[in-house]
Amino acid sequence: MEQAMSRRTFVAASAAAGAALAINGSTGVKAAEALSAATPPEGAWFRTTCAPNCTGACGMKAFVKDGEVKMIRQAADYPYEHYNPRGCLKGLSINTLLHGPDRLTKPRVKGADGKQVETDWDTALDTAAEKLRAVMEKYGPESVGVIYQVQGTGHIQKGALVRIANTFGWSVIGGYELNGDLPMFWPETFGCQSEELESDCWEDSKLTLIFGSNVMVTRLPDAHFLNFSREAGGRVVCLDPNYSATAEKSDEWVRLAPDSDGAFALGMAKVIIDKGLYDANFMKTFTDSPILINVETGKRILASEVAGVSPVADIPEYRQSYVAYDEQAGAFVATTPLELPDTNTFALTGTYDVPLSDGTTVKAKPGFQLLTERLADYTPDRVAEICKVDAHVIERLAREVAATKPAHIIFGGGAQQWHHGDLKGRACALVACLTGNIGQLGGGISTYVGQYKTRFAPGSWFNPPRMTKRSAPFHYAVNGRTDTMSATFPEHGYKALVVGWGNPLEQHNVANWLRNAVESGDIECLVCLDFQKTYTVEHATVALPSASWYEKTELVTTPPHPWVQLMQPLVDAPGEAREEIWTFTELANRIDPSVGDMWPRFAPEDSEKRADEVLRMLLEKGGPTIEHITAEQLRESPGKLAHTNPGEKKIPFWEQINERVPFPTVSRPNALDVTAKFVKSGRIEFYKDEDTFLALDEQLPCYKPSYEDTEYKDNPHARELYPLGYITRNSVFRVHATYTNNPFMLELQDNMPKIFLNPHDARERGCAAGDWVEAFNSRGRVQGILVEDEGVYPGQCIFDQGWWSKYDNDTSYNSLIFPWINPTHEVYYVASVWSPNMAWNECVCNVKLVNKGGAPADVLKSMEEHSSVVSEGGRQ
Repeated sequence: MEQAMSRRTFVAASAAAGAALAINGSTGVKAAEALSAATPPEGAWFRTTCAPNCTGACGMKAFVKDGEVKMIRQAADYPYEHYNPRGCLKGLSINTLLHGPDRLTKPRVKGADGKQVETDWDTALDTAAEKLRAVMEKYGPESVGVIYQVQGTGHIQKGALVRIANTFGWSVIGGYELNGDLPMFWPETFGCQSEELESDCWEDSKLTLIFGSNVMVTRLPDAHFLNFSREAGGRVVCLDPNYSATAEKSDEWVRLAPDSDGAFALGMAKVIIDKGLYDANFMKTFTDSPILINVETGKRILASEVAGVSPVADIPEYRQSYVAYDEQAGAFVATTPLELPDTNTFALTGTYDVPLSDGTTVKAKPGFQLLTERLADYTPDRVAEICKVDAHVIERLAREVAATKPAHIIFGGGAQQWHHGDLKGRACALVACLTGNIGQLGGGISTYVGQYKTRFAPGSWFNPPRMTKRSAPFHYAVNGRTDTMSATFPEHGYKALVVGWGNPLEQHNVANWLRNAVESGDIECLVCLDFQKTYTVEHATVALPSASWYEKTELVTTPPHPWVQLMQPLVDAPGEAREEIWTFTELANRIDPSVGDMWPRFAPEDSEKRADEVLRMLLEKGGPTIEHITAEQLRESPGKLAHTNPGEKKIPFWEQINERVPFPTVSRPNALDVTAKFVKSGRIEFYKDEDTFLALDEQLPCYKPSYEDTEYKDNPHARELYPLGYITRNSVFRVHATYTNNPFMLELQDNMPKIFLNPHDARERGCAAGDWVEAFNSRGRVQGILVEDEGVYPGQCIFDQGWWSKYDNDTSYNSLIFPWINPTHEVYYVASVWSPNMAWNECVCNVKLVNKGGAPADVLKSMEEHSSVVSEGGRQ
């Protein structure tokens, strides 16, 4: 007889397993195994991977019986024992969604009356093809926008959407920037998308400074590596306005004011320089600090402009040869991308008269000299006023990071996702470079805000033989074109959208525009592929049911660890749901039969055969990081990506620091020359001399307060009308919106969305804990139960992101947010590398009472209906 397990029993058992896991890895494995100790013998366990864009990419084993996934546990089969086990309660309970009531099992098409009806696959695909073709012919193929969830979570099935976009010249909307996760300080400073430490390197850090990241929640499968660091004698310092699980587990919590991280980092940088604690050799060798700047124009001086100086020969077109002053030679010399230590006698300070080839002379200073002058404004006392911390804390931590190696800065989305988040990242990167922590095992700076990074070359599948690659940011659909934009954007805007594995009509800060565009008909066709009946699916012109985690082959990678893994089809997709590789093959052929040679057709039942062919091609042609891994290996266990540095662990920028390979590293899938122009010196750059940076006085890192260039500039009355900062933080119960309708997760939250305020702010508004309240501004509103929390910084309103509107009285937490455009993000454009980014936290609001003592009766009734449906459907 099949063992019965109630939701509460499962939650309790899983919580016990999770507690044991947090204490001891091997104990955690035993606890996880205990969950399945009484499973019947007629079923079987299979390995697969959970990858919902949490960056975890956790190996799982699923118990399959009677064609259904009955139970899930961590695979715990990683060769490096400290990675074992991986997995959280969300992933362990996804079978409630696979077999739940919100599962999309049949194609749907919107009729002439605007209502969706279920239909057959031929009708759905023909309708989608006809409408997309009509948009392409009328407005151009670039007017078809493509929203796909992030690349690392899938290269075969999700890669098929990229391939069809490149086949027809549709505009791919970069998920990194659309989701607000693109850390713009990386391309501005290092010239690359990002180069973070893998999580197993955290244990090698002697000091970890965490700015705006709740690692213990958002990196749940990796959080134990911070504990390993502490157990080995390292210190963890959390700098965050709000008390979090990470603050609790840290050695020290510094409660700085919201959005003041950059000022704090600049204050540390000033102390490090003023006290002579910086690594001068590193700054001369690997950064642009010695390059001379024309103080009148603000531009770097080219070697070709200086009398008696010859530019460095044989450098690529994307590089420039600049000038520094060699103190030993007493002369101006051309700089090479990375100087060797024994020739490293460049001046970092001073003022120089530089003779130019035209006979004139200009005043110049090294970039480092200008940096020290900029930092004059960031004394510990002034920074203390900005950050609302004691000045001695700034000085003490500055001395500690300068004296400790390796030191690691984790720069999270909570710090990054502001209008001036790039300035903060540049300031934190400055601290990492001043202390010489770049290129060191356990040292440097990292961001972990999405599974976007391409860790091998996917072009064999993504790029068809005949292709037109286009991309465009969504910002311009909402804001219109700007005079400073570098990005392309369709002449007629987006007239059709093809959406894969996302719910943008609810879950993006362009949700207001998207809803209005769909409802008004401005977007004439919305095609959506998903495995659940999301709000976007329900409003699609054509909705196509897809396979999920345990129903298809998919190739998975992630930035925080080196393991390449497979999702594997353990059960059949329910109803008429089908694998995306078949869906896009059919759609491509129906749009234009002439592309059939690039999209050979096959029967739905042969989808796995086709997926296996693509898998083998990606592995064989994926380049040196992955070509040693075989499909057969991945069917059984994870494979490890290769790296070039010695040792078992990948060290970011090792080649640049140790082999003098010029910056930047390659940002796949782009070629090096596409992004190398971001750092023309071939060095880490803290001085940006592009016109936009100069005009905004952002040529060097600086602090700019929140809202001044956005909310308050747009509406001068917003300061008084909306005095609270509005933060939508990640929840431990969801991965963005995935798992929102998971009955276990709903039960753990009492089925209620919540709004968090400091008690002082609640009292000011006549509200108390347990009241039903509304956060609002001129753009939108969201409702929830009020939680009074002393850990919330005064003046902030926090809402845990991810709630579907049907659980929240049809209000949307993203309706308050707006996609502001930062002009420095427009200087260049390479999708998902240098692009306008969504600043989720750059938002103000107010809060008002809706109902005293709890949710109104109609809200409670609606929530009970939704929750009971999910709960009954989730019981297996």
